[in-house]
Amino acid sequence: MKKLKEFIFSKRVRDIILISLFVFVTELIVRFVTNIDINYGILRIFISSLIIGMIVSLISSYFNKVIGKIIKIIISFLLTFYIFVEVGLYNYLGFYMGIGNGEQGAKNLSYILDFLKSVKPTYYLVFIPFILLILYYIFIDKKLLKFEETKKSKRVGVKKLIPTLISLITIVILSGIYYSTLIIPFMQNKLESTDNKTLFLYPENSNLSVSQFGVLVYGVTDINSIIFDINIEDVDKFENVNGENNNDVITDYSRIINDDAWNSLISNEKNSTYNNLNNYFINRDITSKNEYTGIFKDKNLIVILLESVNEIALEKEFFPNIWKIYSEGISFRNNYSPRNNCSTGNNEMTVMTGLYSINNTCTANKYKNNEYYQAIFNIFKNSGYNATSYHSYTDKYYSRHTIHKNMGSEKFYGVVDLGMEYSNIYEEWPSDLTFFETAMPYFINQDKFLAFMTTVTTHQTYNVPSTLGDKYLDLFSDTEYSTTTKRYLSKMYELDKALGYMLEELEKNGKLDDTVIAMFSDHYPYGLTNTQINSVLDYDVNIRQEVDRTPMVIYNSKIEPKEITKYTSLVDLLPTLLNMFDLNYDPRLYFGTDIMSDNVGRVAFADGSWQDEVGFYSATNGKFTETNNEGKTYTIDEIKMINKEISTEKKMSNLAIKNNYFEYLKDGLEKNKVVVSDVVENSDKAE
Repeated sequence: MKKLKEFIFSKRVRDIILISLFVFVTELIVRFVTNIDINYGILRIFISSLIIGMIVSLISSYFNKVIGKIIKIIISFLLTFYIFVEVGLYNYLGFYMGIGNGEQGAKNLSYILDFLKSVKPTYYLVFIPFILLILYYIFIDKKLLKFEETKKSKRVGVKKLIPTLISLITIVILSGIYYSTLIIPFMQNKLESTDNKTLFLYPENSNLSVSQFGVLVYGVTDINSIIFDINIEDVDKFENVNGENNNDVITDYSRIINDDAWNSLISNEKNSTYNNLNNYFINRDITSKNEYTGIFKDKNLIVILLESVNEIALEKEFFPNIWKIYSEGISFRNNYSPRNNCSTGNNEMTVMTGLYSINNTCTANKYKNNEYYQAIFNIFKNSGYNATSYHSYTDKYYSRHTIHKNMGSEKFYGVVDLGMEYSNIYEEWPSDLTFFETAMPYFINQDKFLAFMTTVTTHQTYNVPSTLGDKYLDLFSDTEYSTTTKRYLSKMYELDKALGYMLEELEKNGKLDDTVIAMFSDHYPYGLTNTQINSVLDYDVNIRQEVDRTPMVIYNSKIEPKEITKYTSLVDLLPTLLNMFDLNYDPRLYFGTDIMSDNVGRVAFADGSWQDEVGFYSATNGKFTETNNEGKTYTIDEIKMINKEISTEKKMSNLAIKNNYFEYLKDGLEKNKVVVSDVVENSDKAE
């Protein structure tokens, strides 16, 4: 009993309590500054804090007092610093970044100043527990030691292991209790389609993981999933129904697809993963044709990725060419570019393939050797188009020479291929005007062309002087915007001039009427704070996911302007264009939908949140908020159904990308098309 009492009041137990409180309070501060609701996840975080406290105390106990104290301080600092960086990234990019994006993050170290300036003052509160911990060890720990026995009997043999054994047994017990919190029904978010056990094993949704487990445990589970290559495939199994997924009633708008080859592939496939994907995709709805089908048939197409552009660009006075294209085209007024951990590369890939990217990795780079026969370049190329792509920078951030080629681009022209000058200084980015002047001669004289152009001038940073950031500052001298905001506007002006040049060249070469221009943005301007963005826009980007609202438009000089209020995102652009050009494509292979169809418009954000005309669902907090004044809402069961649908789509998209499914499908369909043809031919001969 005496020994137990000594252990309970020992320095080791004090350290356990102190470190555990330090971790727990720091995690509470994270929830406070990032507006995560208090839920049952708090109990789970408290248990994990105790486990961390015991592990740190156990490690330090095997060293003398001075070394042990230094170890505890170093570990506490590293934990605090990691939490601060993750919270800062959440504020900066909208996501907590896992090690799957470590390589990409290392490439962006040049933006450290932008990152630090973007950090909200309240985020520095996470350092308070660490500061208090330091003060404790400096001023209080020594005084408490004076009240302990100055001479302690030296423990030998087994007795020396007793405190360690008690700690290890307690850690095992707490770990068991922690595991039970992952499966106990009342500790699950009833609206989420991903249970906590699955999320713990495979924390692909970092924001939801932090909400349920805290920043530190998310970091541990993320590392664990990468090291052990955990790949959760706990998705519904879809039974083959022999392709009987077309509408029973055939109309003029029916889209008929022969699935004989696909069904033959399924019947002969032994791989369960491929057959799960086969059965899922073949049974998806085939979007019907509509009045917009073929309105752009045989016209040229220029697709433009607008770097770091949001609705600040929709200002007629400053950016007349952007305004002209947007106001005179088919504009999507509730469009979003969902942020993820690699927004430019991943969102560019989403537009090219109609797939959802994988949240916890830079999908475009990691799976750059994948082939996508349903990608925009392949579909247009198979219809007789000259399909090429252009970007005015190097492959430093994204391996576009490989990525675009494997999506069917006949030639990707980077900054070196175009012969443009560029700088490695991160403040300086090439001129979009020079980019268009240099790139357009490569395709404008083709009979039928698809040109995919990725701009770069408006890229951050805006908080330091730069050639293009300062070039047109005088134009905005009468505004009350910050200097940082004005530099962004100056860069935007250069982009607008580039678009003006494009329109002039198309008209000069007699190609304007026969060319469609589709524009979208990869993400909002990361280099601006929400406060700076709000100073320009007439709505608050802090609510819901409004910071991700971006312009998207499809323009042709011969069509009537049209405003589309349906909720859309980048994943919808490709199937919409394919329908408008009336190309040979299968709508089931795209997770976006033709916007001009009668399908429900809904934006699925990377963390599982979503928004439509009825309201906004926050996956992090598990809450649905109505955003209309018409009294419409969803029942709990309807929200669950939508969550399940979105979750399944993202899982299947991830599974398809990880298994290079579309290359497999292309080869399989070609092979089985021959088999089916042989069967038909032999049958005819027999008759």
